Amino acid sequence: MSFDEAVDRELEWHQPEVLRRFYQLTSDEREVATLRFEKLCGSLATGEYGQRHWTFKRTGFLSPKVSVREAGSETDVALFTPSWTGSGWVAFASGRRFQLGKRSFWGTEWVFKTEDGSDAVSLSGPHGLFKAGGSARVAPSAAGLPETPVMLLLIWYLRVLMHEDESAAAVVVACG
Repeated sequence: MSFDEAVDRELEWHQPEVLRRFYQLTSDEREVATLRFEKLCGSLATGEYGQRHWTFKRTGFLSPKVSVREAGSETDVALFTPSWTGSGWVAFASGRRFQLGKRSFWGTEWVFKTEDGSDAVSLSGPHGLFKAGGSARVAPSAAGLPETPVMLLLIWYLRVLMHEDESAAAVVVACG
């Protein structure tokens, strides 16, 4: 599916297998993109949209950052800097910046907004007990932006990591 066909459509993220950290983004059962974590534990992931491939990697503990690079490159295409709430800014090498924030009080819906406040990419999820799934949408205003495919992968990557971190924290509290 071309990127233009995916704009303003309901896109679905799903996890085909329970124990694999591999996710597919589909529209009308056609694959649009994939995100694959390299290990069962860890933050390195590879995203694919069409013929383009990027790596996503979270580094740091007290001041974490997520770098996005073209696969095989050592140069950042984008750098996401989160706040303690999970929201934050992604700055692209192009100079464009987008702010990630919660759309819902409970944090089940998130959105990347342009600097002027209009929606670019939104996500509901992840949800599911054993397999993660979610719904994404690309706003028409983000249709022609070269950064949009990266944001579509990045928003899912960030939410999967947040979901895993929240699950791990719940286990620690329950066992403590």
